[in-house]
Amino acid sequence: MAQEVPVPKQFQDEVPDYPNIQKIKKATVLFINLSLALLITLIFIRIGEFFYILLQHDIPADFLKVAAEASLSDLVFFLKLISILFIPYVIGYFITAKKKPNYLVFGVLATLIILTYVLLIKYFGVALVPLGADLFGYSLADIEQTASGSANFDILSVFLLLIPLIAFWLLLSYFSSKKLIKPIYAYLILGTGILLAYFGISALPSSAAFKSDFSYNLSLNKAAFFTENSVEYFSNNEQLPNIGPGNNSDFQESSLAGNKAFKYLNPDYPFLREDNTEDVLGDFFTIDPAKKPNIVFIQVEGLGRAFSGKNAYLKSFTPFLDELADKGLYWENFLSAQGRTFASLPSIIGSLPFAEKGFSDLGAQMPKHFSLFNILNQNGYSGKYYGGFEMNFDNQGLFMKNAGANLIVSSDDYGKGFQKASTWGYADKDLMLKSIQSETQHPQQPFVTYMETVSMHSPYTVPNQQQFIDMFQSRMKKLGFDNATQASYNQYKEIYSSIMYTDEALRYFFKEYEKLPSFNNTIFIITGDHRLPEIPMSTKIDRFHVPLIVYSPMLKRTASFKSISSHLDITPSLIAFLKKNYQVKAPSEVTWVGSGLDTAHALRNIHKYPLKQTTSSLHNYISGLHFIDQDQLFTISENMDLEPIQDDKSFKQLTNEFNSYKVRNNKFIQQHSLMPDSLYSKFIRKVN
Repeated sequence: MAQEVPVPKQFQDEVPDYPNIQKIKKATVLFINLSLALLITLIFIRIGEFFYILLQHDIPADFLKVAAEASLSDLVFFLKLISILFIPYVIGYFITAKKKPNYLVFGVLATLIILTYVLLIKYFGVALVPLGADLFGYSLADIEQTASGSANFDILSVFLLLIPLIAFWLLLSYFSSKKLIKPIYAYLILGTGILLAYFGISALPSSAAFKSDFSYNLSLNKAAFFTENSVEYFSNNEQLPNIGPGNNSDFQESSLAGNKAFKYLNPDYPFLREDNTEDVLGDFFTIDPAKKPNIVFIQVEGLGRAFSGKNAYLKSFTPFLDELADKGLYWENFLSAQGRTFASLPSIIGSLPFAEKGFSDLGAQMPKHFSLFNILNQNGYSGKYYGGFEMNFDNQGLFMKNAGANLIVSSDDYGKGFQKASTWGYADKDLMLKSIQSETQHPQQPFVTYMETVSMHSPYTVPNQQQFIDMFQSRMKKLGFDNATQASYNQYKEIYSSIMYTDEALRYFFKEYEKLPSFNNTIFIITGDHRLPEIPMSTKIDRFHVPLIVYSPMLKRTASFKSISSHLDITPSLIAFLKKNYQVKAPSEVTWVGSGLDTAHALRNIHKYPLKQTTSSLHNYISGLHFIDQDQLFTISENMDLEPIQDDKSFKQLTNEFNSYKVRNNKFIQQHSLMPDSLYSKFIRKVN
């Protein structure tokens, strides 16, 4: 055996000595050993998540795909996570090389991660959508309101929270005394994590790989989704061109309603354009030009096409609304402009841009704008708004005041004879009764009224709930559900009972409203603010798919349309209808994002606009029969079904159109102005 040759004494001082590198190597090996406790705990939590979610919902048909993608998602998340955790750990290791302090530092950091992860899973268990950066789009008061309305910590939730923590600390204690990972593997594991983090490799799977939106959401690592979504939100540096005097023409829209392009007027006001909306509603109504019609909006919380109306893929649980649709004008393939309530009022009565977190989020900085309310105010209408909740949520009260509502009724105005049904406020039937009482006291015509319901919202508690659970059971039998299907639907019996309750509240409202003198001269517009998410969704557009019903005793014929329109098209069409048939005065220059309702009977889409799912996300866009979700392109077929496709030309076209909107929206965000003050004051008279 060869003997080791000693280093000559004269050269011993020249042999390099790197004690810090040796420390880092030793710290790496200890750190990766401790990380095994976190890895096993994360696997344990994922298994617990599957049990927790699938005890409440049906197992998706592509569960093996879900499990495979979830495993990969969890592994990438873990590797990226330890690359971050290693930084405070190695700092602590250099401060003190003692085992116990470093063991505790790692344990505390990992405990915070585990707690956050479990709470994110709990949120998903309630909402069935993962929590992302939309958390940062709400005030503390809004978050408290939402949490109190959705909180439901049962024994299962407690176990989901406590057992992983206990398991983690037991595993940590075990691995702190063992050296199971060889140094070369420890360096390889940490190095892989650093590379994944450095190159920004996502831990999230592609949504196109799954059969349903529920499957995709189930596969997501909820902590990875929250982290990546938040990083994207706070570091958003998307480079878009600016609108300036020399390049305004570069952003002219084309192929819109009636194939007429928007003619934008001033690059300093990026949404200001000529109003070229055509009247498509007049032919359906009996017109008396001397008698302006009243308009009543009913915005139904959570009302989705999935469970309402003909061809509903979950079958319809709104029998009264179905009757009303048969007597009126009905849009089967209608879209909300937002995935939550935050933008519903600005979209429906103002066709307004989203700004950063929704138009209403601008608060006191909301700029002057035209809306259905303030335009009709100038034509002798009174504007009224009825809600059963506090008006500070989503700044709805402030928005309605700025938009021109003369009367605003909130939860503070109900008094004796009414009782709150949940932390959100008063139940829908109480809202209907309150509005009827108020309309009786304020009979002046013409008027525009907006009613916003709340009962179809978590926690889905309604008065006499068992009565409506029984109605739900009877409805399933009438629809011919077999025992297995009934058992599946019974997982959501409280939700379906709230749907049945709201439908009956609407039946009560119309029965009572028929007794009012104004009924025969009133146009009713019913739509959902978005589709409730707690019943699993089938596609990425399902959240936006809501019905639109226009009902009135003034209708001379009924019709059903499969053409696609959205909330953003309602006010432009109503203004066009009133201008042409009732000589209502309206501005010729507007900031509508929508281009008017389409009354084609066959499936088509002549519109193009963004859809904003949450306050923090703007990654959905629809143009023609194409739909973008982030970097995935879909085609739209009957009943708003989506099919992922690879079409680079169409994807590029939609991306350019989407960027055109973003350019205008970003310009608006920067200056908080939609039109010159002179244009607004010229039309809107000051009212003392």
